[in-house]
Amino acid sequence: MSDLTPPGPGDTVFLVDGSSFVFRAYFQSMNQDRKYNYRADGLPTGAVRLFCNKLYQFIKDGAADIMPSHLAIIFDKSEDSFRKEMYPEYKANRSAPPDDLIPQFPLMRAAVEAFGLTPIEKAGFEADDIIATYARQAAEAGADVLIVSADKDLMQLVNERVSMYDPASGEGRRGGSKMGVREERRISVDEVVDYFGVTPDKVVDVQALIGDATDNVPGVPGIGKKTAAQLIAEFGDLDTLLAQAETIKQPKRRENLIEFADQARLSRQLVKLDDHVELEQELGALTLKPVPPQPLVAFFKAMDFGTLTRRAAEDFGIDHAKVEADARYLNIGPAEAAPEETAEEITATLTPSDLALQMERGLMGAAVDLDAYEAVTTADRLAEWMEAARATGVMGIAVRLASGPVMRSPLAGIAIAVGPNKACYVAIGQQAVDLMHEPQGMALEDALPLLAGPLADRSIAKVSTAMKRDYLALRRAGLEVTPLDDVGLLSYTADSGNGLHDYPGLAKRYLAHTPIDDRDVMGTGQKKISFAEVPLDAATRHGAEEADIALRLWPVLRQRVIAQRVSRVYETLERPLVPVLARMEETGVLVDRNILSRMSGDFSQTLARIEEEIYAAAGEKFNIGSTKQLSEILFDKLGLPGGKKTKTGAWSTGAQVLEDLAAAGHELPVKLLEWRQISKLKSTYTDALPNEINPETGRVHTTFMMASTTTGRLSSTDPNVQNIPIRTEEGRKIRTAFVAAPGTTLIAADYGQIELRVLAHMADIPQLREAFAEGQDIHAITASEMFGVPVEGMDPMVRRRAKAINFGIIYGISAFGLANQLGIPNGEASAYIKKYFERFPGIRDYMEATKKTVRELGYVETLFGRRAHYPEIDTSNPSLRAFYERAAINAPIQGSAADIIRRAMVRIEPALAEAGLATRMMLQVHDELLFEAPVDEADRAIAVISTVMKGAAEPAVKLAVPLDVDARAGASWAEAH
Repeated sequence: MSDLTPPGPGDTVFLVDGSSFVFRAYFQSMNQDRKYNYRADGLPTGAVRLFCNKLYQFIKDGAADIMPSHLAIIFDKSEDSFRKEMYPEYKANRSAPPDDLIPQFPLMRAAVEAFGLTPIEKAGFEADDIIATYARQAAEAGADVLIVSADKDLMQLVNERVSMYDPASGEGRRGGSKMGVREERRISVDEVVDYFGVTPDKVVDVQALIGDATDNVPGVPGIGKKTAAQLIAEFGDLDTLLAQAETIKQPKRRENLIEFADQARLSRQLVKLDDHVELEQELGALTLKPVPPQPLVAFFKAMDFGTLTRRAAEDFGIDHAKVEADARYLNIGPAEAAPEETAEEITATLTPSDLALQMERGLMGAAVDLDAYEAVTTADRLAEWMEAARATGVMGIAVRLASGPVMRSPLAGIAIAVGPNKACYVAIGQQAVDLMHEPQGMALEDALPLLAGPLADRSIAKVSTAMKRDYLALRRAGLEVTPLDDVGLLSYTADSGNGLHDYPGLAKRYLAHTPIDDRDVMGTGQKKISFAEVPLDAATRHGAEEADIALRLWPVLRQRVIAQRVSRVYETLERPLVPVLARMEETGVLVDRNILSRMSGDFSQTLARIEEEIYAAAGEKFNIGSTKQLSEILFDKLGLPGGKKTKTGAWSTGAQVLEDLAAAGHELPVKLLEWRQISKLKSTYTDALPNEINPETGRVHTTFMMASTTTGRLSSTDPNVQNIPIRTEEGRKIRTAFVAAPGTTLIAADYGQIELRVLAHMADIPQLREAFAEGQDIHAITASEMFGVPVEGMDPMVRRRAKAINFGIIYGISAFGLANQLGIPNGEASAYIKKYFERFPGIRDYMEATKKTVRELGYVETLFGRRAHYPEIDTSNPSLRAFYERAAINAPIQGSAADIIRRAMVRIEPALAEAGLATRMMLQVHDELLFEAPVDEADRAIAVISTVMKGAAEPAVKLAVPLDVDARAGASWAEAH
């Protein structure tokens, strides 16, 4: 093959986006051991090493099972291009490259030359324009083209001859972007359509509408990718759309397209690649020639790449010991060290690479210096800290509230950290100093403009120990926070079931540091003060320490998530749900105080009646709430059988004891259980809920907890809406007090038997899968399978027993438990369970396989990769071991159901917005979601909600059974359910 052989039919031209590879290799190298990232003299070389590894692979093995006939490595010459002249703000939001990457840029080009290739670049143009030009020329010559890049901007070039290849990337980009290992993939026309919703020739029009935050391309406000694709599909192209914008029905969309039409046209010019760049190297110059062995090995030796040196020498049959290192690269030292800074100075700020290096060198775990933190009370100083955050690219944050819960309290301040021991506390309002000085602080209106930009800047990662709290508090103050990370959720994702994930616990576990306790700052009991009253120096220490610790924990826990291979869980199920739940908490739900008051009165009368019946059955009056007096009545006076004593020797009067006695036919325990149920409803809900009503909103604003259960189920507190009973008439009455605001209606959307559906999929039960697919009565089908009775005209008692077994099996119910639930002998219950497993052997197989898995691995997984750990599964206590086994059997089922509704919640908000609906999500209770919708859009909202919920598992998991959603509207929660 000659030196200049233009490509033609049968050839494949590889066009490698070198600039993209440079950054990808750098950030991947930051996740590896230090010895691989630096030469012995301190020169950073980690990115060069990974770049050389990949380039070697392309030359030797090709990619996507294709060998190149021609190969070009293409770089950006500089950030300045013709687009900058067209639009000076283009890419103006990009931060400077990390310090450790800058000296590696020329080494990348040197590496290309060592392989016998010519690095290709051209002033005034981007690498993408050069790739577009070569791709057009090669395709016109009849050759195939493989663009090696994951850059979506290059998707406009894809056609029948041009495809893209995204190689296995290792770790994703740092600083808030996707994390985790991404598999290699080929991108052809179908993949472009999947991503953009249009064919490649229309990609530029879609990009012109949506813009690009990364490159600072403006686009049209309010137009997302899905809407843009629909508009281009409907009107054909951008010009036609803009010419006919007045015909669009949605008012806001119409107004924006008219107002920002010129901006859309400018955006199209910015994103459209120039495929007619005049290039020095013609296509023929890209012909892949043999690699020169000596220069390549000499370069590898100069870089201290031992493995690559040995591999190249072996491949080319030369003795690497006889090859001298390339002297041109031996005297390149590390960048001159910056002068050491004091803790109070932030003028020389940390970069993201500094943070990575500090972590690797152990400095992230350096002793916490509370005296290093700074109180910020002036706009000038806050502006300097914000500049430090911009330069660093990441900031730890910790909000402090003046007094009370987030929905009732103004901001007291916000702490910001940009590095270890490099944090400040911004006092908002008037924070006390001491008895001798006036309070100090910034007015909120002065702080907001300075905080707003960095907090909303997508190029700066925001890290918190309690991001949902901080997000909501800052949102209420008028500030948006994105992108966000939560170290507690990172820990929960990696180690659910392995201890708690609270801020103090994580600080002790990973940093061997015990943070300041709230009680040490605000006191306790009658002496407790609000945070607004805490002296400024103490407030600074308390807040800044939390922001500092959040930042120190962040890289440690991100690495743990990656190591556990659960990045997808964090990225799809945890992080995106934080703002969704925060907005739900902010919305709250309207509660009618009068309904609760009447209900409380009714409960009081009912309790009084039951109490008289209890006294009559006992033969005397006594304190029903007293365990001692009750046990004396039941077991000493009445002599009821079956009593159990606790470890202290006292009689037990727990619910199980009373239920056993009631099942045996004793009247008093029946009344006692009824009294306890009504009493709990009264104290927990009808008496307590009015105190939870926010006086400003008239609504109850619960707090959702994301990291409190092993399985991924959400819980809630203040008040706990998850435990409102729905199986009793009295419990269902509580929901009548949750009402719709004037002009709206409530929508309750509930997954039907979702855990049984998940079980049918996971255990592969043909009878259940068929029944669900055909919409049959699953409990009747189970009863028919077990007891051999026809579905038509089935005795309700037989169906009830099948239902109890269906749901009991999910929770690993024992024969004893089933016997108690159905009021039948243990032997009969045991026979039912045995028969159930005989009819559905796949369930037993699933249970046994799960027990084996948890014993071997210590954890089980949901369908979506969430892990539930059971570290004590090998305990020598048989009862405890059986408990953990039952929990492990249930966790993949309940956890998968929880993951599905989480996926639905993340998607519902944008789906409602896309449909132009004002419906708001308010509550989540296990398998149910509650919404508030304007009356006139309820039907449309139900359709959108149902569609999203039914398809929530996809595309990650294609369930073998359909998901069923029952969505209804009503004036109250009870009416809608």
